Amino acid sequence: MTDSKECPKCKGKMSGGTLKKIGYYGNPPYEFALDGEAPFPVKGVPSKRKQLELYCCENCGFIEFYGK
Repeated sequence: MTDSKECPKCKGKMSGGTLKKIGYYGNPPYEFALDGEAPFPVKGVPSKRKQLELYCCENCGFIEFYGK
């Protein structure tokens, strides 16, 4: 992720990054799932899950998530 955004709180620079799970190697990245959706993707069932993009302000630490 090479994009940067402006922080809506302090107008500082927001840099892109990812969430990392420590200790669970080989698992897929975090995803957004609607409330009530199965905790794992079910083959053959349509899903509105989205991978997450994460931005953190270098100045104040505000974190913002975007679904892609």
